[in-house]
Amino acid sequence: MKKIALAAALLALTGAASAQLNNKAYIGGAFGPSHINVDCDNILLNNCSNNDTGYKVVGGYKINPVFAIEAGYIDFGKATFTGGSLAVDGFLINAAARAPVTRELNVVGRLGLAMVDAESKLPLSSRSDSATSLYVGLGMEYAFTKNLKGTLAADFTTAESRGDEGAVRLISIGAQYDF
Repeated sequence: MKKIALAAALLALTGAASAQLNNKAYIGGAFGPSHINVDCDNILLNNCSNNDTGYKVVGGYKINPVFAIEAGYIDFGKATFTGGSLAVDGFLINAAARAPVTRELNVVGRLGLAMVDAESKLPLSSRSDSATSLYVGLGMEYAFTKNLKGTLAADFTTAESRGDEGAVRLISIGAQYDF
């Protein structure tokens, strides 16, 4: 019974928040193929795979119909090779600009910073490196309803590990809910 009352209270709060925010705040999530730029042509990296599946979770606030501020978490997955791996994830803060193509379809450009962590694991050592990098994103949003959108996006930044820097990317499909 307590769970039902809690769910009803959360639903009421969500409705109240939605009325107050007037479709300015939104949350979204997406997943898809990711790539970590590890040199798999290197003779020492046998059984190398620099492609994986990644995901992201984003929240944003629309300043006006064109510009928004966003923050989120992105996981670029893991590159694996004989005896080791390199996992990359990070937090994003960025500005987003939307341009309508049709009433339902927007193109979106994103520019900001990514606080990226790269964790490398080798047979005799493990190391975590952090860096702040430029973040760029491109995407499209299709409005199924006033509040629910489907998203398609490409996210790009760089990661540093053991003194080397390489590009990372996520191509994703997901959903966004506007409050």
